Amino acid sequence: MSDSRNEMQKKIAAELSRIAALGPMLKGTVSEVKKGARKDGAGERTAHLLTYKGKDNKTRSVYVPARRVGEVQDMIARHREATHSLNRVVDLSVALFKAK
Repeated sequence: MSDSRNEMQKKIAAELSRIAALGPMLKGTVSEVKKGARKDGAGERTAHLLTYKGKDNKTRSVYVPARRVGEVQDMIARHREATHSLNRVVDLSVALFKAK
């Protein structure tokens, strides 16, 4: 019984260290937004927005320069990975609690 508890504790520690090693994260999604022509006659423009739920569950949008879209998408992927790891930590903690 003690071996299984130690094994679960090691798995929890491994998941937590994995989360710590992920680096910077962003939650939300990146969207490509088409804007109409300007008054000066310039054609259609494209912008990228990071949309996420902020304080009080309000939707927030942040402009993302085109050159940083890939970087932002990587940060969003790291956030998803951290969320999955945190869910695994919770599941392991519940199993550890039940193991007595």
